[in-house]
Amino acid sequence: VTIGKNVSKIGANVFTGCKKLKTITIKSTKLTAKTLSKSTFKGITKATTIKVPKKKLTRYKRLLKGKGQKASVKITK
Repeated sequence: VTIGKNVSKIGANVFTGCKKLKTITIKSTKLTAKTLSKSTFKGITKATTIKVPKKKLTRYKRLLKGKGQKASVKITK
């Protein structure tokens, strides 16, 4: 799944039931704590990788922590 550059909000439980999802690529640099739900990534497997923009890696690692995914989900650039 690729989340485009102009996306500024991702709702709750968007990925519920996506058991075969391997990679989520986030191209947007507009996401904030207020625009993500605590359950945004609930339902993805621990083998899923979330790719974020290189210049936002550190910020997005902190931002995406605790948004429903397991701790073993990798967040990379």
